[in-house]
Amino acid sequence: MVLLFIEWNKGNINFKNTTFWVLAIFFVLFEYMAVSFQAFVLKKFGETKTTVMFVSTGVIISILAAAILPPSLAFLIPLIGYLFLRLKIIFSRNYYYFLFNVSSLGIITYVTSKYLHFAFGYFGNNLFVSTIFLIIGSVIYFLLNIGFTITFLFALYEKISKEIVDFVIGEGKLFNILSTAINALIVYVLYTYIGLFAVPLSLFTFLTIQLGNYYATKYRNSKIELLTALSKSIEEKDPYTAGHGEKVSEIAVKIAEKFGLPKRDIELIKAAGLFHDIGKIGVPGLIILKKGKLTEEEYMIMKEHPKKGFEILKQINEFEDTVAKWVLYHHERWDGNGYPEGLKGEEIPIQARILTIADVYHALISDRPYRAALSREEALKIIEQESGKLFDPQLAKILIELVREGII
Repeated sequence: MVLLFIEWNKGNINFKNTTFWVLAIFFVLFEYMAVSFQAFVLKKFGETKTTVMFVSTGVIISILAAAILPPSLAFLIPLIGYLFLRLKIIFSRNYYYFLFNVSSLGIITYVTSKYLHFAFGYFGNNLFVSTIFLIIGSVIYFLLNIGFTITFLFALYEKISKEIVDFVIGEGKLFNILSTAINALIVYVLYTYIGLFAVPLSLFTFLTIQLGNYYATKYRNSKIELLTALSKSIEEKDPYTAGHGEKVSEIAVKIAEKFGLPKRDIELIKAAGLFHDIGKIGVPGLIILKKGKLTEEEYMIMKEHPKKGFEILKQINEFEDTVAKWVLYHHERWDGNGYPEGLKGEEIPIQARILTIADVYHALISDRPYRAALSREEALKIIEQESGKLFDPQLAKILIELVREGII
């Protein structure tokens, strides 16, 4: 409001500027498009969401406005856009979020525009020079945005925690910032050649990208749903293991969190726990349900299930070098006497080692065809005995702590 008052008194605000209104309209269209598609995908697929790159398309218009409009008009673009899109928030209990978003984006756009116009005026405005300064301007825009957001959250919660920092810059947000800056540069270059027609052309391009992301997500999640159905069908074979995948997943996630693995790995470990026995789809039910000791031939058939699981799971691109390999190695042993490859110690991926101990622990405290469930203390004694042999000693210690603290 202070900026608006100052610029208005100086006579710098000209609402007859056609470019201003064109950009304001397209800011609304860009921002509405991005929000609508992101909300639809998350609501539609819930827990089976994937990591899809959502370009902050409204920001692209803000950066473009900062470059081609005077600062006195550029900073009004987010205000008009958000007034149109989210007016009802002003009358809600969370009105301060709206005020923060509008004011911070307005100030950021104003500062970026001031910088760009100074740079263009001082160093010239040929295409090569202007693109360099636009890149720097995008960096300024996003650094200010991150700084304002962290300051705002600090004011709300009176502390800066790891969760706040992750919320602002984690979960692929920095990659999205980079992609948004690149796309802003592309739109600006197009604008220098074909004028304002570059804006609707870019809108069509981003809409196509969003549609591609949507259908890629839909295809990927249909595969996940099929894998889930396969896992359930395996558990239907054996009533003793009903819910085993979910429990192994929960235990593995708790261990991974305590160990300090990144969030992305923890999400993938959750999936690996659910699907770790999916290779048993190829194992005859008579072997799975056998109450006595397996014959050597039967044991050899059973030992194939990690490989079969790997072959099934690698069909999903993001699982090929993660979940599929962890499932492949979840019967390896710390002492090197496991299968299928006889890996030893830290040769085994940490995620696979976590799956191993989560799988064995839950099997110990569950009924099986060949024995009744053990008590938690009995199971922990076995975990202690096998530490350094079957299990990674550090993970054995973590599991024992989590069980005794009541977290698992």
